[in-house]
Amino acid sequence: MKPLTIPKDTSVYLGRPAKPMPQLLSDAIGEMIRSIAGIREAYLPQCYVKDIVEPPAQILVLVLDDVADQSVLDSVGQGLSRVLPQGMHLDVWPLTDGHSLLDTIRGTRMHIHCSPPTEKKPWWKIFG
Repeated sequence: MKPLTIPKDTSVYLGRPAKPMPQLLSDAIGEMIRSIAGIREAYLPQCYVKDIVEPPAQILVLVLDDVADQSVLDSVGQGLSRVLPQGMHLDVWPLTDGHSLLDTIRGTRMHIHCSPPTEKKPWWKIFG
């Protein structure tokens, strides 16, 4: 699957959708996402990016363990083809945990998946 790519320093408008997708559909997407390893968080915010996401639409934002892991995106693409109704398209935007817009995305409260944070070992227990 080809992910949504938004150039750096592009204005991105994010928020809660006025007319969100049906709850059954977002639940099905969340269930599919939870079955794929490598996804830390997933959100369905409304997004507008001039010339990229026009008109404004809900997108699937994924926080991945490894953004370069194409197999995770391929699994998501296959899952979406099974879950989405015929003719419906959903852009997927993969991000890293430190992305500058992640706090804004979290603030939309449109999460459909949040894995528990991994517990970091103290530095003296790394090799033990």
